[in-house]
Amino acid sequence: MSPILLLLLRLVHVVGGALWVGMAVYTAVFLVPSIEEAGPDGGKVMAALQRRGILTVLPALAVATLLSGVWLYWRAAGGQPGAFGRSGPGLAFGVGGVASLAAYAIGILVLRPSMMRAGSLMAGIGPALPEAERAARLGEARRLRARGASAGRLVAGLLLLAVGAMAVARYL
Repeated sequence: MSPILLLLLRLVHVVGGALWVGMAVYTAVFLVPSIEEAGPDGGKVMAALQRRGILTVLPALAVATLLSGVWLYWRAAGGQPGAFGRSGPGLAFGVGGVASLAAYAIGILVLRPSMMRAGSLMAGIGPALPEAERAARLGEARRLRARGASAGRLVAGLLLLAVGAMAVARYL
């Protein structure tokens, strides 16, 4: 592998991972609780984030990080992932990789759909909507946001595990 390609892969992996983890932790710890605390106005913030593409940018960062990570793992394993995976560094990189893949799966299968559906429910609530329908939509949106918030905390935890494992891998 050329040194330039290796540098580009590491750059994509580290910068993409830093942004993915940072955004996930910030969202789970600060943004979502603040949106919930804001009440109905929090829906406006979530809608603005969706318009700016947060639910597209995060998965794109994740995919770039995961693909570059797989490539870097394969390179470090020298084409023998089984033997490498039994070494200290290989085991730590593997744990980090599995945690990242789990975080991505939860984000794509639970977090993203919950937040998108909650956003579309909130966007459909207007003054002309009958009170019973409005209450039902608000309740469903609250349930979906709570589900998304739980998934977001799990994703953030898994990504922190991944970062920690990869940070110490070379010293094992």
